[in-house]
Amino acid sequence: MWLRQRRNPMTYGQANEGGREGKNSSANSSRRRQSELYALGAEDAINPYCCPTCGSQNTQRLSTAYMSGLSQFSAVTSGIGWARAPVIGRGWTIGTSQTQLSQVAAPPAKRNYSRGLLLLLFGPIIGGAPFAILEHLHGPSNTFDLLAVSLVILLEIGAVTSLLRAVAYNKYDWPELLEQWRSCLMCLRCGQVFRP
Repeated sequence: MWLRQRRNPMTYGQANEGGREGKNSSANSSRRRQSELYALGAEDAINPYCCPTCGSQNTQRLSTAYMSGLSQFSAVTSGIGWARAPVIGRGWTIGTSQTQLSQVAAPPAKRNYSRGLLLLLFGPIIGGAPFAILEHLHGPSNTFDLLAVSLVILLEIGAVTSLLRAVAYNKYDWPELLEQWRSCLMCLRCGQVFRP
């Protein structure tokens, strides 16, 4: 690959005298050879931070894109009004705003235990209430009791299973996904997410 560059008068000065002409021409030829070798070496090198889809070098780590899109705000609002008497009011607003790019680049979330805990606590009520209503309407029956007990047991098994799966995911899978997220880059030209 040959690079065509404009002659720079600072580096490619014209020789004024016979003694300097030989020195300048040899220095210029060595500079040209070095720039040609650099251009050939740069062509062969592969930049791991280039986007594999569009080839753009305008990339950013997902963690940086996520954090740069978060901002916290707080505001104090006060006012004076009249409602049969003077009224003075004051309010505080605190929150976090997030850009859409930050939402796309968000880290993997841990699984929540709330669904399993709620099912574990309210399983007996959910499983037993319909059959208690049926017993009230149709009279006591061993069938209703057996169905209520079996439904409560199934709900409790589902709750324990949900809790165990969440614990296993948060302990084994989530740390690995978080490490992968930390090493990923996002192309700011086409939006491709990739690992260098």
